[in-house]
Order: sequence, then C-alpha cells, then structure tokens
Amino acid sequence: MKRGLTLVELMLSITIASILILTLFSIYTLIAGTYRETRGGWYCMQSLRSSILQIDSDLKQCACLLPQDMRVVCRENALFISGIPVTSSHSGIGINSKTPPPYFSTVQSLSGDVVTLDTADIDFDGTADYWADLGIITESGAYVIAHGYSRGSTAVPLTSIPSVYIRERVVPSVHYELKAGGLYRNNQLLAEAVCHFEARLEGDDVIIFVKACYDGEEKSLSYTYCIQ
Repeated sequence: MKRGLTLVELMLSITIASILILTLFSIYTLIAGTYRETRGGWYCMQSLRSSILQIDSDLKQCACLLPQDMRVVCRENALFISGIPVTSSHSGIGINSKTPPPYFSTVQSLSGDVVTLDTADIDFDGTADYWADLGIITESGAYVIAHGYSRGSTAVPLTSIPSVYIRERVVPSVHYELKAGGLYRNNQLLAEAVCHFEARLEGDDVIIFVKACYDGEEKSLSYTYCIQ
C-alpha cells in the first residue's frame, strides 16, 4: 500500500536537510576563509620578499666606483641608493683606463627645477648614465629625474626644486618610493601589496621596515644592511 508522509515526518526531513545544508555551508565558509587568509598571507610575503631581495641586491652594489660619502639617502617613504641599475641598454659603471674612479658629475648651473651638469657620462664610456625616473644623489640631498628628461642631455629636470650649489658632486642612484599603488623602483611597480615603507640610516647601517597588506592580511619585515 502507498501512503504519504505525515506532517511530523515532513518536518523532521526538512529539519535534517536544513542542518545538513547549514553544516556544509559552515564547512565551505571555513575553508574559503582559510584559503583567503592563506592566499593573503602568501601574497604579502611574496611582496616583502621581492622588495627586500631587490633592495639587498642594490645595496650590495652601492656606490661601486662612485664617491663613498654619497652612498645612501633616506627620506620619508623613499630610499636612494647610489649606483646605476643594469638594464638591457646599460651594463653599469665601468673603469676607464684613462680616468680612475670615483666617477661623478658636478653641478654647473641651476634654473628652477633644472640642474645642468658638466657631463651625463660619468665614466666616459660613451653611454649616458642618467635617464628619466632615475634618482640622483648630490652632496646636499637626493632628487628624482623627471619623466620628460631627454637621455644624454646635461640639463636634467627634476620632480622637485633642488637646493644645490655650483660645483657640487652628483651621482645617479636607484630610487625607491612608496606610492598609493605599492612600492616603486625607479618609478616602476615592484610590489603592489606594500602599504608601508620606512628607511633610515644609522651610522653605516641602513635599516628598512616594510609592511604589506592584502585582502585583510598584514605581514611586516625588518631588514638591516651594513654598507661599510
């Protein structure tokens, strides 16, 4: 004989099904939260790792063949490391057999935000050693070369009005700066998850603190490098 479900049986079935659905949803929420947390933490650590490895690499080559008293300048949310990044169009500073190091330019004149140097080729190898978005270090401070700079020109426009003196020494530098989109190196995004960047110089020690934030997760890292 066929018979339908009683009201009690129907209510019991609905209750069991509801409990099962809630249990599965709770398990899904837990797994999704764990995955999101793990993914956020991993992305933060990757950003920190990329930042520190690149900074460490630049510091190891700091002031190679350049004046040793113009190695590093720290500013709020920014770091300048003297030297030239090796690129597809530049192999770095090289020793000139006719002119011994240290190599540097000198300030010839200043007009507004434009500094005129005696040379844009500090090691005299026929290749300009300054280009747009690179940093420069002078005896009185550090600045960023404007994006519109024409490579090879001795007239170097900067992103801010400099306070320099005639005959000051000038060297190119790698430039790190924290912006709204993350940590940038020479105006190119290096790590987008970085939300805090602090660098200071204590004696011969460069002390760097970096924090990364992503999807509600935060990770931080402190790093010290002796440039002596």
